[in-house]
Amino acid sequence: MFILEYKDGVKPAELSPKAKANMERCANFLVKMIEKYGKEVLEEIEAEERAAVEKQEQESSDTDL
Repeated sequence: MFILEYKDGVKPAELSPKAKANMERCANFLVKMIEKYGKEVLEEIEAEERAAVEKQEQESSDTDL
């Protein structure tokens, strides 16, 4: 987790043009990565969740025996 530290401990009323440009670049990068890898990552998460449920069901049925 990152905590922002402001110059002189006070949040500025407005961001500098450089800070705005950096934030815009960061946002654009995040959008590209989500568009590129988002579906793949969601599929991996879903597969892991299914495997965990199947493992839990298997363990549950093993203890019933």
